[in-house]
Formats: sequence, structure tokens, C-alpha cells
Amino acid sequence: MKALFLLSLLSFTVCFSQNQDSLKLKIDYGVASEEFQDYLLMKNIDFYKVNISNKNLKGKTFTLVSKEYWNKKLTKIDTIINLKNHPRRIESDTLSFNIITEKVSNDSLQLFVKFKGLLSINRKYKTTETNSYSARDLSNGNETNFQLGKSFPLLVYTLPYKDPKYPGYLFYCELTKEGIPPEEWGDKFNLEHYIIFEMQFE
Repeated sequence: MKALFLLSLLSFTVCFSQNQDSLKLKIDYGVASEEFQDYLLMKNIDFYKVNISNKNLKGKTFTLVSKEYWNKKLTKIDTIINLKNHPRRIESDTLSFNIITEKVSNDSLQLFVKFKGLLSINRKYKTTETNSYSARDLSNGNETNFQLGKSFPLLVYTLPYKDPKYPGYLFYCELTKEGIPPEEWGDKFNLEHYIIFEMQFE
């Protein structure tokens, strides 16, 4: 009986600890105005609103990293921001920010990220000359959970999957529907180029 009690207590402690370290992530696509959303679609601009929450988030730091894949190989890792090197810290149990991606020239992506109450960032990346890129949310709009201290994919700016059975068609949802890690997309979907954006909180 004592052993059973200790086992139950241990299980509760583990679950409680996991809940303490679990980040809630919610990503929403688009803007409230239908007319402005139509304009964004015409310009091939993707707009995402991101909310990350945890009751112990206040005072934490984070990193935002990009990983570029060309012809199925990881070619570059870049730290976009490391909050440890910034004078400010997260000031509440929720971090909200917007992400905007736009192909600003034949072979260039512009990334804009605005962390509310903290800072904003602009970055540019080389792309192919096609206009069929899209920023994909791996959670498909659902609330998901990640652990403090572990990196997780936020968005992927990617070319679509082209199924040889259906020439001329572009498949975007196919990339995320089976939960395949984005690191494997190049091999799985024969993608020439894509960029993974990852975060980690500590």
C-alpha cells in the first residue's frame, strides 16, 4: 500500500512538473478585415498572430532561429534573435507577436516579426524565382504544447508539394497533415527550398 502511494505521488509530481514546463502555443492566420485579407492574398503576403503562454513565462528568454534547406540539405542556420543579448525580458505569462512574410522580389523573402512590448525584426532570405511560396503553420490552427528548454518549429516558409500524379496542381496542406517533421520535407516531398523558423524558451 505504501509503495502504491509513493508511486502515485511520484506520478503526480512528474505530471505537475510537466505541466509547469509546458508552453501553450496558438497560431492564427490572417486579419479580421475581409477586404484587407483579400489584399494580402493578392500580394501573396502571409500574416500570422502567435500567442505563447505559461504561468512561469515572466522573466524568461527565448531564441528565434531560421534553418534554410536547399535541395534537401540544411545549408544555413541563423539566430534571428537571442533575448539573452537584449536588455528586456518577457513581462507577463503571455508572449504575443505577429509574423509577416512577403516575397519582395523575384528571389527574395522579407520576414517581419513584431514582439509586442519587446522589439521588432526585419530579415531577408534568398529564394527561388517562383511565386508559389507559402508560410505554413504546423499546428494547423490548433492549440499545441511544447516544453521549456526544447526547440520547436513555429512556421515553415516553403514551396508546395507537386504530386507527379496531378501535374499542374500545388499541394500545401499535404506538407503538414501527417505530422512529418519539417526537417524531412525535402526528401519526402522533393522540395527544392524551404526555411524552418524555430523557437526555444529558457
